[in-house]
Amino acid sequence: MTQVDSVILRKIFGLSKELGKVSFQQIVYESTGFDIIPINRKEIHDKALIDILQNIIKSFLKTSKSARSRYHGDRVNEVGRRIEDVLVHEMNKQPLQVTKLVKPGYPDIQIQQENDRITYLELKTSSVKEKSGFRYFYYTRGNKIKSNARHLLLNIAVSEESPKYWKIDNWVLSDLSKLEVKLKCEFNASKTDIIEEKSKIISS
Repeated sequence: MTQVDSVILRKIFGLSKELGKVSFQQIVYESTGFDIIPINRKEIHDKALIDILQNIIKSFLKTSKSARSRYHGDRVNEVGRRIEDVLVHEMNKQPLQVTKLVKPGYPDIQIQQENDRITYLELKTSSVKEKSGFRYFYYTRGNKIKSNARHLLLNIAVSEESPKYWKIDNWVLSDLSKLEVKLKCEFNASKTDIIEEKSKIISS
C-alpha cells in the first residue's frame, strides 16, 4: 500500500480554504493554455450568436408550453440529454456548425460561426428552483477545449409534473468568463478498485 507524507495530505486538505474563489477564466487558461473570451453584446458576431440562441431557446420553450410537451426520464440527467438533442437539432438549422462533444467532461457542445469563431456551450438541466450552495457545475480537466473561445452555460429548470414526466419551466444563459469557482478536494476509486482481491471480503 502506498504511503503518502502526512504533511502533503494536510496541505491538500487545506488547499480549498487557502485558494478561496478563483476565476474560472484563469483555471481554464492554466489547464489548457486557451483563453475564455468574454461575450460583448455590442460586438456584431457576439450579438448575432446570442440573438440566435435566445430565439431558439425562447421558441423551444414556447412550443413546449403550448404543446404541453413532457420529457420522459427516471432522472433529470436523462431529461437533459433529450432536451440537448432537440436544441442541437434546432441550432443546426441556423448558420452555425454545431458539434456535440460526446466524451465525458466539460464542455458539452462546440458552436462554430461562419467566421470560424468558436463558442463552447454547457447545458445543465436542474429541478432545483431556488438558489443553492450545493455543487452544480464542476470542471476537472479541459481535454475538449481546443481553442480560445467564448464559454456559455445554459441552465434549464424542469419540474416533474407526473411520475417520470418532466416539463420545462424556465432557462438562464450565462457567460462563464464571469464565473468564480472553488476547489473541492476529492479522493476517488473505481469499481474495480473496490472489488479487487485485497479489498474484497466476501462475494456471491
